[in-house]
Amino acid sequence: MTSEPNPAALTLHDEHGTTVQGMFDRIAPGYDRANHWMSLWTDIRWRRRAVESLGLDDCGTAEPHALDLCAGTMDSSLAIHHRFSKAHVIAGDFSEKMLDAGRHKLVGDAAARIEPRQMDAHALPVEDASQDGLMCAFGVRNVSDLALATTEQARVLKPGGRLVILEFFRPNGTIARGLHGLFGATLLPAIGWLATRDLTAYRYLPKSIHGFDDVGTYGDLLRAHGFDDVVATPLTMGMAWIVSARRSLPS
Repeated sequence: MTSEPNPAALTLHDEHGTTVQGMFDRIAPGYDRANHWMSLWTDIRWRRRAVESLGLDDCGTAEPHALDLCAGTMDSSLAIHHRFSKAHVIAGDFSEKMLDAGRHKLVGDAAARIEPRQMDAHALPVEDASQDGLMCAFGVRNVSDLALATTEQARVLKPGGRLVILEFFRPNGTIARGLHGLFGATLLPAIGWLATRDLTAYRYLPKSIHGFDDVGTYGDLLRAHGFDDVVATPLTMGMAWIVSARRSLPS
């Protein structure tokens, strides 16, 4: 693999990416409010639990490097910083307005340790094997080409580095399907509109869940793209999942 991303892809992968980028630009001012209201602040606990799976204490370096992909308003970046205070964190997102909406959170040591950077998940402007950990919270569901984005994640991780995904996967169980269906059709659009005044965005989000992989299929994708030790952990009766995996070591 080359250490340089494809410059042509940095403008966003395709029309879907451009559309979704515009949607997140619109909802950026109310994004945090919507997340907290819709989850009753459970999203904070989910992020903290996901961050623990990065295991940066065990990566063998005093000042590890981590990429928070699809960082949005940088709540996950801050969670990484609070848990692993010596880590250098790149907060990468394709929506500059989402990053701008979170810049006020970067105070004190966080401002020195967290670097906001606009980027496309399909062509990461990050060197090969440079990251000890990579986290993506509620982002892989929105990429246009999941296989290509996964290849990029494997490229930038050091062998043995951890990938941690916090996501809403397409539910399989009866209870999870029922909860997702009820929430997606009623509460999510209503709360999203109250928080952001953008009904279109919060009609898109439940559709993106049902159009995405289930957690088992996603695990198979990771194994096919350079990862092993894949572990899937359900959160809140399967409403969300943490999927952690290791960048495979050289054979």
